[in-house]
This record gives sequence, C-alpha cells and structure tokens, in this order.
Amino acid sequence: MTKPYLRKANMGDFDLIFDWVNDEAVRYNSFNQQQIERDSSKNWFISKLNSDNSVIFIYCVDEIPIGQVRIDMDNSNALITYSIDAGYRSQGHGGKILELLEDLIKNDLSNVKTLTGRVKKFNTASQKIFERLHYQCGEVDDYYEYTKEIEQN
Repeated sequence: MTKPYLRKANMGDFDLIFDWVNDEAVRYNSFNQQQIERDSSKNWFISKLNSDNSVIFIYCVDEIPIGQVRIDMDNSNALITYSIDAGYRSQGHGGKILELLEDLIKNDLSNVKTLTGRVKKFNTASQKIFERLHYQCGEVDDYYEYTKEIEQN
C-alpha cells in the first residue's frame, strides 16, 4: 500500500467530482441539498480551478482517487469542504484527508493561518473527525463551526 497523498485537481477530475458531489449522503450533509446540474457544475469547477482563492485537491490511496478536499481562502482563513467516496467511508479517510491538508498548508500555503470547517449538527461523523484533530468548536444556528490555527513550518 502506498502512502495516501493529495494532488491538485485538474479538468480531467471533473466527472469524478461531479459524481461525488451528487452522492446522496454528500447532498444530505451539504448546506445546499439540491442535486447539482452538470452544466452549472462544470462552470463552477472551471472557475474554482482558475481561482487564486480556491484549491481543490484529490485524495488518493494506492493511486486510486477516493476523495476530495477544497479550501476557499479569505485573507488568512481557509474554509474546508471535503468528501470521501461512498465505498471508502468509515475507514479513517476523513481524518487522513484533513491531516494531509494541514501538512500541505504548513509547508506550501504560508498565507493560510486558520482552517475552518462547517458541519451540520446531525453529521456526527465529521464532528468527531474535527474534534479528534483538535479543532475548536463553536455553535452557529443549525451547524457547528470548527476552527484551527495552523503554525507554519
């Protein structure tokens, strides 16, 4: 087994990410629960790939892409959005993808000082991951906001 890693997403990843975002559990746990239309998704994806304020990473295990994590940066804060392929959930990959993201930010994105994740109150699996990784939790309306200061290497 090769070490899991993150790589930057590219246009060739569109179909995979499109399938992941329309997964029933992903839609349920998302703040926008509507199915995503292909054309609008493709335009959104292209704009994210070309943005200076967003980065999408593909999480790979044994060279197989099994998840994605995106950060949307606002000054020194980065908002995290992530998902794991349905066939690989409940195997520890949610925590691993966030650990790899933190390492990448420490080493390569020195402008990011704080990571933030927003989790719906019923999504206990994601809550446990953020708590295990020592994110600070705050309550906001119908979700929890997890934050963590990142110390640069």
